[in-house]
Amino acid sequence: MSDTTNKSTRRDFVKTISGVLGGISLLGHGTARGLALGFMPNSYTFYRVLAANEGGTFGALGTITGSVMMASPLSGTGIGYVYVHGTVNPSGSPAVFAVVIDFTPTPPVVVRVMPIAIEGGPLSAGGNDITVGHIGTGSSNARGEYVTTISPAEPSATIAVDNSPGIYLFRPGSDVGQWSRIIGFADPVGDGSFYGADFGDLALDDDENLLLAAATTQSPAATVSGFSGSQALIATSLGATASGRVVLQTGDMLPFGSAAIESVGLIDLAAKNAFAAQVTAKLLDPTVTRSGTALVVGDTQAARAEQRLVAASPELISPQDASNRNITSGQTFFGPRVDPFQDVAFVTHVSTFSQSIGSNENEILGYYSNGSPHQLLQTQAFASGDAVVGLGAPCIDSAGLMYGTVLLGDGTTRLFISDGESREELLRGGKLIGGRAPSGERAISEILFGQHSTQVDAFGRLAFTAEFLLDPKKPEDPKNVITALVIGIPG
Repeated sequence: MSDTTNKSTRRDFVKTISGVLGGISLLGHGTARGLALGFMPNSYTFYRVLAANEGGTFGALGTITGSVMMASPLSGTGIGYVYVHGTVNPSGSPAVFAVVIDFTPTPPVVVRVMPIAIEGGPLSAGGNDITVGHIGTGSSNARGEYVTTISPAEPSATIAVDNSPGIYLFRPGSDVGQWSRIIGFADPVGDGSFYGADFGDLALDDDENLLLAAATTQSPAATVSGFSGSQALIATSLGATASGRVVLQTGDMLPFGSAAIESVGLIDLAAKNAFAAQVTAKLLDPTVTRSGTALVVGDTQAARAEQRLVAASPELISPQDASNRNITSGQTFFGPRVDPFQDVAFVTHVSTFSQSIGSNENEILGYYSNGSPHQLLQTQAFASGDAVVGLGAPCIDSAGLMYGTVLLGDGTTRLFISDGESREELLRGGKLIGGRAPSGERAISEILFGQHSTQVDAFGRLAFTAEFLLDPKKPEDPKNVITALVIGIPG
């Protein structure tokens, strides 16, 4: 899915759901492990710092999507970056922007907004000049660095290696910054194979370690047949991309199961080489035709035998066997989020079939820690008022604190923080948020949080997109809605 062309809101998670569902259960199993609410940054002040299509100094910025990535400095103050996907004026082409923010004053001040890559526009990457065809998924770190997949526009019917898809790195500078292509088609992986032209999700940590999903020329395990190609999860670094290590790949067996991996989906990487990966897999039974999903967690530098299965759909492991092995039963579609201790925050869709609506409509927010998954929050059927009917993908910080959103039966969204034991509301729909463009307070109507794992920094500061009503008396008028970048400051 392109971060630049797909805008999703929390109403995308509204579903007509049914079944016997429980309420809220918060258990003390996270990295914060028993941390009292008073020690969590449960008091935040939020500011609107940049509006879509506000014109003036920042006139190049058109629309803003929910794809926002924090890249603030580890020093806690000074200049930082937030990378935002949206469209550029006046063409309306999809683009990615580097938003330079000064965190020293309160509220934070946007210093500069730079379109750093525009679909259909030129891009110079270390002497390799291309025309950007498609900007894919991205990731950022506390150094201000940003990596993404880019497919150049091919100007002719002839495919050139230098104009093939690849992984591109942006390093900010005193002026605009500099792009370089760090991985491309036919580059060596490090295990004797080579990269293909299909690059998937990627993740970057603060030490410049890079984790990516990509097609390679490596054949699947000889004991497994039926795969026409291979996709691998590869751990490497910005400084030594030719020495990648294959963490898992097509044909590898899932831990504790007789299913083989088919492909790698959304991934996350934290300090201490901790990773989480969403995969699709299929049982090695010729009578089985349906694939399923699974969630794998581990250390990118450890042996494959040390990887653990956190969640798996019934197509791969029966619910009973999953329960016996401390594995959550259900489909995994949203991006998993991992911390340095290999604690994982994730959402599963329950596969129990309901005659009226089908399956995979009930959502569970889980937290995997100390070798076991624990249910934190579950949606309710045909609910109204304050009952939870939908979940957004969570974020998890370096201390194991989880941030996430819930969609309520009354149509509003709420942003919360959890230490794995308690949950505290930080922001809800209808709250008045001060800021600029326009100045003054405006009522928040949608909280767009969780599309990326790096929306909270080491100091608990949040960056996300939200929608606001100019006039609270006209909630249904589309001209009455503005989209803005919001910064949350704890304290």
